[in-house]
Amino acid sequence: MSYYKKNFIAPLRLFFILLVAMALSNCANIQPSETTRVEQSNPLAVQAQEALSQQRFAVAAQLFVQLANGSNAPLKNQHFISAIDAYLKANDLANADLLISVLLDRSSQLSANSKLQLASALLNQGKAENAIQLLMSIDESNLATQQRIHLHTLSSSSFFQSGNLIESARERVLLDALLNQSDEKLNNQAELLEVLSLLSEQALTFLRPTADNNMAGWIDLALIFKQQVIFNANSPVVDVWKEQHPSHTANGAFLYSLAEQAQIDFKTPDKVGVFLPSQGPFATAAQSIRKGITAAAYSMANSWPLNITFYDTSAASIETLYQQAINDGINVIIGPLDKANIAKITALNELAIPVIGLNKNGNHHSHNYYEFSLSPEEDITQVLSLAWLKGHEKALILAPQSRSGERLARHFSTLWQQLGGDILGVQTYPLKQADYSAPIKNLLQIDNSIHRFKQLRQRLNLNIEFEERRRHDADFIFLLAAPREGRLIKPQLRFHRAANVTVFSTSKIYEGELNKVANRDLDGTFFCDMPWLIEPNNELDDQLNKALKLWPNARGLHRRLLAFGYDAYQLIPHLERLQSNDFARLKGKTGILAVNNSNVISRQLSCGRFKRGSIKSLGLAPHLERALNMLPADASSQELKQPNTSPL
Repeated sequence: MSYYKKNFIAPLRLFFILLVAMALSNCANIQPSETTRVEQSNPLAVQAQEALSQQRFAVAAQLFVQLANGSNAPLKNQHFISAIDAYLKANDLANADLLISVLLDRSSQLSANSKLQLASALLNQGKAENAIQLLMSIDESNLATQQRIHLHTLSSSSFFQSGNLIESARERVLLDALLNQSDEKLNNQAELLEVLSLLSEQALTFLRPTADNNMAGWIDLALIFKQQVIFNANSPVVDVWKEQHPSHTANGAFLYSLAEQAQIDFKTPDKVGVFLPSQGPFATAAQSIRKGITAAAYSMANSWPLNITFYDTSAASIETLYQQAINDGINVIIGPLDKANIAKITALNELAIPVIGLNKNGNHHSHNYYEFSLSPEEDITQVLSLAWLKGHEKALILAPQSRSGERLARHFSTLWQQLGGDILGVQTYPLKQADYSAPIKNLLQIDNSIHRFKQLRQRLNLNIEFEERRRHDADFIFLLAAPREGRLIKPQLRFHRAANVTVFSTSKIYEGELNKVANRDLDGTFFCDMPWLIEPNNELDDQLNKALKLWPNARGLHRRLLAFGYDAYQLIPHLERLQSNDFARLKGKTGILAVNNSNVISRQLSCGRFKRGSIKSLGLAPHLERALNMLPADASSQELKQPNTSPL
């Protein structure tokens, strides 16, 4: 079997970090750099290259800056780009960002090659919008074929990172026409189909009438791909597609490799065991998860015969239940749910079968244990990425006075500063209040404004009028709040003259169902949540719809747990593929699912904004992989310090 067939269809292999790596590697193949050609005899250039080869990246960056300061364009710009690359490798994001700003200011003076290299650096910094603007300024007609390939690869990456899947796919179509080598072409076609498959059926159907013949063929194929659990190249619907698109670039090797790999990837166990409690503090949540698991099982029954055994973790020890499941011939376990039982099952010497734990646990070692959770830290990381991508830098944090509120505020603060942003103020507020004026005024430093007014009136001895003023140094507020608190706090922020300060929040602020009257108070707030809750008219599985109809009062957390159970079950046939391929993805109800090297299942969310009480979808959450890798494991446990800021 060829390399391509072994590594073929892995949904969302276009994932950001892979594409950035491809973009950076292609950069070296465009043409020899001016530095290499012209300055091989320059002692500073030689020292810089030696420092790079010795992985002393900070030293190399400083040497490249010296070279830039002593050179004229175009060498000056080339040296600055080399310095940016070295600073990024040294994880010195502040200096890299500074040099990027310098080059963006003089972007009109940059060569096409330098623009491509700078766009790679911008992507690596999570600045997709800047990268897009830079790439759109390049005149493609003057580029060599390899440069054009690099341009469209970077453009696809940039649009994808910004959440614009449609333009990302269009760039892949343009790239397809430039590629000649079969493996490169087939891999690009796979990535193109994967991007389109992340769009909803409604979005694809809407795009279809205005698409050209080539794109229309891809859209039709994506619709078929989304509707088949296991892709079958010989199915009647695919035969119709072949007749409608006889000369399409996908009609041939790509189509059959797609079907072959789908058969390899989809592996269904004979028996599934579910470890959930029927009593105790987790019983209600367990009921929601169980309904979701059952809905998924009935939905997939045609391709995967239903055979589930439920084990009550409130009736026997986890060790006893695990052994019973092994004796019963269970092939994979979903659960347990509570952290205490998760700790016990992961403490077993070696798990004989895969176990999908339904809560966080950082101490598992078995290759057969998978961690799947609705982590609020994951929500924060992605809404933070959205704020960063929109160009925000200076943050205020407003969080509840609780252990979880302070923990999540620490998590946000640590990661935001790792990205290079500033935390200008942190304020907590008491729960179950109606008036939040005091913490809001403290956060916005309005009391300082009042104090200055009183001093001025006393000093001048005049009866002057006073207009309340807030601080103006912050460009957004990160609000941790439940729906009730959010609906009270947001209008009070407007009252205290902070209406034009952007507010970002987590999924917790949204109840999970449309309530236009109540949600009007949240207008303007950005947040990220499960795709099936945030996307307009998102196509729901029939069985999931039935579960909701049988449970009309399910709100917020219970709706999310329903989807959580659904995904826990539908993950099972894909576990081996997700584990073995770093860039494999699965479109779930709770997000785009992936498995990292520690067997932690991550979820890429969708983002939205409250507008007139409804949710305006913004597409997939940006994924700043570089920031995720930089975050310390104990970020949430670090001390949260109040910044020392002067009132403005």
